[in-house]
Amino acid sequence: MITKQTELDGVFIIEPTVFGDARGWFTETFRVDKLNQTIGNLDFVQDNHSSSQKNVLRGIHFQNYPYAQTKLIRCTRGEILDVAVDLRPDSPNYKKWISVVLSAENKKQLLIPRGFGHGFLSLTDDVEVQYKVDDYYSKQADASIRFDDPAIGVDWGISSPILSDKDITAPLLADSNCNFGTRVLVTGKDGQLGYDVCKLLTKKGIPHIGTTISVLDLTNAKEVQKFTDDYKPTIIIHCAAYTAVDAAEDNQDLCFKVNEMGTKNLVDAAKKLDATLLYISTDYVYPGTGTNPNKETDTPNPNNIYGKSKLAGEITAQTLKKHFILRTSWVFGKNGNNFVKTMLRLASEKPELRIVEDQIGSPTYTVDLAVAIVAMVFTDKYGTYNISNDGFCSWKDFATEIFRLSNNKVKVIGVPSKEYATKATRPLNSRLDTSKLVEKGFAKLPAWQDALKRYLEEIK
Repeated sequence: MITKQTELDGVFIIEPTVFGDARGWFTETFRVDKLNQTIGNLDFVQDNHSSSQKNVLRGIHFQNYPYAQTKLIRCTRGEILDVAVDLRPDSPNYKKWISVVLSAENKKQLLIPRGFGHGFLSLTDDVEVQYKVDDYYSKQADASIRFDDPAIGVDWGISSPILSDKDITAPLLADSNCNFGTRVLVTGKDGQLGYDVCKLLTKKGIPHIGTTISVLDLTNAKEVQKFTDDYKPTIIIHCAAYTAVDAAEDNQDLCFKVNEMGTKNLVDAAKKLDATLLYISTDYVYPGTGTNPNKETDTPNPNNIYGKSKLAGEITAQTLKKHFILRTSWVFGKNGNNFVKTMLRLASEKPELRIVEDQIGSPTYTVDLAVAIVAMVFTDKYGTYNISNDGFCSWKDFATEIFRLSNNKVKVIGVPSKEYATKATRPLNSRLDTSKLVEKGFAKLPAWQDALKRYLEEIK
C-alpha cells in the first residue's frame, strides 16, 4: 500500500495495491507494520460500519479529549466525499480542510488523526462506510459542529443534504465545546504517578509537557510564572511533592516549602490563566484512628509533618475555583521505589519477614490512578475526592499477596507498628471511602489484588 501525506499534517491518503485477474481481485486493506513505518504507532480498538442513501451528509463529528479518536476510513460500497477538518487552535492549518473521494472502486482510505473533525457526503445510493478508531465511543465526549460553518467553509458540492437532527442542530465551531486547544502541565514527571500520567497522555495524543525540578523549580515563584506564561497550560496535574515522610520531621521548612509554597505558585499561575489544577494529596491528612473508612467530609487532623504540609497544600488549592484534590494512599508504580519492589527484593534475601499488621489501608496502582485523573480533569466536577484501588488490607496482607502472586516462598509474620520505630507517626487507619467517585459519575478503580497482579506483570 502507498501512503501519501496530504497538505494537512497527520492526514494521510492510503492507496492499496490491488491484484486482479479474470476471477476477481485481492488487496490488503490494513497492515499495522507498514502503516507504523510511515504514520506512527496505531492501536485501533473498534470497527464501525454505516449505511447511507445518496445525499446523506454525516458530520462534522469528533470526540473531545480525553477520548479523541484517530480514524481510518474506507468506502466499501458506492462512493463518498470524505472530509477532514483541522480543529487544533495551535495548528498552522487550524480550520483548514481537505476532501477526498473514497469509493469501493478506487479502494482509497483516509487516515484522520486526533484533533480533527470528520464528515462525509454520500455521492451514490446504498453507500457503506467502514472505519477503525483507536478509542472507544464516549457519549460524554461525543461532539459535532455545523457542516456549513462559514468559518471553515467546506465545499460539499450540495446545497440541501439529508441531515440527522443532531447535525441540523450542531453548533458553529466558535460556539462548540471543542477542547483540542488543551495543553497539560504535569509536575513530577519522573515520579511513580507523574510517569504514568505522562505515558497515558502520550497514548491519548493529548498535548502536554512534564517537568522535574531540573526543568522547573516549583518553589521559585518567578520561574513558575515565566514557565506557565510561556506554555500557557489549560490543565495542571500536580504530582510533584516532598514525600520523604520521616525526613520531613527534621526538614519541616523544606517540606512545607515544596508542598505548600510550590502548590501556591502553581495556584497563582492557574488563576492567571484560568486553568484547572489537580492536586495529589494523601491519606495522611486524616488522623488515622478508628476503623471506619475515612470520608472526604471527615475533619482532617494529620499527625506528622508530611501530612500537615500536604493539608496546607490542599488549603491553598481550594482557593482556586477550578480545582481537584485527590487523596490517595499506598501508591505503587513502575517508575520508582515502593513497597512492592521492596518486598520482592527482601524475598530474594530472607526466608522470613516481619511485616506490620495493624496498619490498614488501600493500595493504589499508578496506572489505574492515571486513568482516573485524565478522565477527571476534563470535567467540571471539581472538589475533593478519596481515590484508591478497591478494597482494604494490612501491610502484612499486601506482602502475603505479593509473595503469592510472584511465587516467592517467604514466611510472613505479622507484628504491631510499635515494633518498628519511625520518626514520623504512621496512621493505623488509612482506609479510604471512595463512594463519592461513583456518586459523581466516575468509575471505581479495580480491586487492589487485580491491580497488583497487573503491576507484577508490568515489572516482570
